[in-house]
Amino acid sequence: MIAVIADDLTGAAELGGIGIRHGLKTEIRLTVGYSTEADLLVIAADSRSKDETAAIEEMTRITRDIRRLKPEFIYKKTDSVLRGHVIAELKTHLQILNCRLALLIPANPSLGRTIRNGHYYLNGEPIHQTSFSTDPEFPILDSDLQSMLHTKSQPIPVRKPTEELPVRGIVIGEAQSNDDLHRWAKKIPPNTLLAGAAGFFSAILENQYPIIPTQKPILTKPMLYISGSTFEANRNLISKKVSDGGVTYISNTPWQQKVINDLRDHGKAIVAIEPILQKLSALQLRREMAKAIAPILQIAQPAELIIEGGSTAYAILQQMGWRQFIPEQEFAQGVVRMSIPDAPGLHITVKPGSYAWPPFISY
Repeated sequence: MIAVIADDLTGAAELGGIGIRHGLKTEIRLTVGYSTEADLLVIAADSRSKDETAAIEEMTRITRDIRRLKPEFIYKKTDSVLRGHVIAELKTHLQILNCRLALLIPANPSLGRTIRNGHYYLNGEPIHQTSFSTDPEFPILDSDLQSMLHTKSQPIPVRKPTEELPVRGIVIGEAQSNDDLHRWAKKIPPNTLLAGAAGFFSAILENQYPIIPTQKPILTKPMLYISGSTFEANRNLISKKVSDGGVTYISNTPWQQKVINDLRDHGKAIVAIEPILQKLSALQLRREMAKAIAPILQIAQPAELIIEGGSTAYAILQQMGWRQFIPEQEFAQGVVRMSIPDAPGLHITVKPGSYAWPPFISY
């Protein structure tokens, strides 16, 4: 069994999608549990939305529980652009797992996310010159890796795929192409914790498992779309739907009944956060969203729940008391449809806020 510890739900789903891409029996959980029959067990934490102390506590608990299952290897899924408490969490994993080295490959070249000469780029632009600079919780203000990781006082070694790795500690591997990811996947030293984005994990699996042909996309009505993302592209898409009444904003006025009516009458409803409420903290917004959505799910019982934004999705699933998910279809990279054993008849599809929806899933 392969185990993955992800720092948010959409990252967990993304790696779950890679697992089913390679024919692995895959399970995603919010807690570890005592046993599993899965080939790939992915634990979705919510540490990125916590402060550093709480994140370390969560990762300590999860890592100890994972170690008891004795997996073949453990992969630490981090944010591809290094938001969150990346170094603190890696140090926690290293200590508990007694690993000498953590190899961190956060680049994801298939999505235009590359690292060269110690700097991070998105589609050729320095990362701090993109919309990631306005992230509400972890704004990226510099493309230098040490600045992004807050390690300038104690720099983390950065290596190219052709260079030798240190014996212990944490090292960041540069990657400008998928070939670079495969080079890294073929030179992993013993007793090494593997960490990074989905691209590196995919390269590791490709060395061991063939790719299975994908099924045709399947979505059934009624469908409830929830946008918890603050990315400009997503806000623009939502705003275009407002004029035709296609979007219901979570606001200070009653609105749930409109969503229920839209689901019953039209088979589709879109819920987003009213722009004026975006002045609230991200934590407050997630909590309000989760509390507001729960009665809609119970009354209207949609067939598809489609969410963008990992922390929003996590908050909703926790509010509903759902803890286990079975990935069934990978619609696109990071866009994964899952069944919920505790909610027969309902499927949930999630994606990170910075990823694009595939053409057949649109507002």
